[in-house]
Amino acid sequence: MRLGTYFFSGLVFIAIATGVTYFFYPGYHSLTIMGVTINLPVAVWIALPLLLLFLLTLLHMTYHGTRGYFQRRKWVRDAEELKDALYWALLQEPKEHHYSIPKMKEGAPLLNVSRIQVVGNIHGLSDKLMQTIEWVKKIENGEYVDLRAKKVERFLSKENPLVVQNQINRIAHEKRFAEDVLQARESYDPTVVERALEAMVEREDLYKLKRFLPMMDKKHLYRLLERIDSKKEDLGFSPEMAKIFTVHFPLECPDYIRLLQSALRHFNPDQNLALFKELAKEKEAAQSAYLYLLFEYEMIDDAEKFLEEHGENDFKPFRALLILKREKHHFRIDDLIDAHIACNEA
Repeated sequence: MRLGTYFFSGLVFIAIATGVTYFFYPGYHSLTIMGVTINLPVAVWIALPLLLLFLLTLLHMTYHGTRGYFQRRKWVRDAEELKDALYWALLQEPKEHHYSIPKMKEGAPLLNVSRIQVVGNIHGLSDKLMQTIEWVKKIENGEYVDLRAKKVERFLSKENPLVVQNQINRIAHEKRFAEDVLQARESYDPTVVERALEAMVEREDLYKLKRFLPMMDKKHLYRLLERIDSKKEDLGFSPEMAKIFTVHFPLECPDYIRLLQSALRHFNPDQNLALFKELAKEKEAAQSAYLYLLFEYEMIDDAEKFLEEHGENDFKPFRALLILKREKHHFRIDDLIDAHIACNEA
């Protein structure tokens, strides 16, 4: 029974009981307590214990009602904490939450260190949770969700897997964003930076990529050379750019051979000879590539002169090829020597 209803009905009951008693017993009754005589109507003597009982039960109900109210508030507060914990766990960013109810403390804190992955369809959740699930599914399906516009991004770390995937999705959808990532790479997870670099290598020409070369490694160089060799687009490959490659990448002998293969497809003989002669003087690792080039252009005398300037145990595969050439055997260099042989036997 509600407290207000009980209060009203209790007073009505006491009034009726007092009235009925007075109607049938209008007389007085005396009671002596410690020499003091109290003379009151019989109806009052009936009303006094009822009123006392009414007040005691009212206090009892008030106490337990207040206690129940605060208990319910704890449940409501813990329920809100639980929903908030679910929200952050869905966003792959678990945060610390505290609970008041002992039963909640037995399991709910697990969400403080957990991430939730939704694997099916679900209905009936709060609008906030349903909207969050929708965002997560879009990101997992390769779509880009503007988390900044959703006023969520600033609460998520750059290492958050959902943030990382969302930024990777954005790189795939927005060409400009990859460049933005590389210009402020400290603000992004290394996985995002690497994907942005890969996207730039796949999309841009060498003029735009030139300032990002210090971030690249040899796998990016090889991908660039593949794009250059495909001739599907003009990337701006030139002897000057090839020389820049040798400055920014720690090239070894096989790498110079690979660079030479691309140069042979795009540069004229004079450009190639000038480039690789200079490289051979500057870098020992480029000498096999220069020798390879001399044999490719059938410049046997120059190749022999170069070999004479080095020890007899150096460049053995090329010395063997020189002997064959002098004996008028018409072998092409790529029939006998590849990058592995040229470099491992040098």
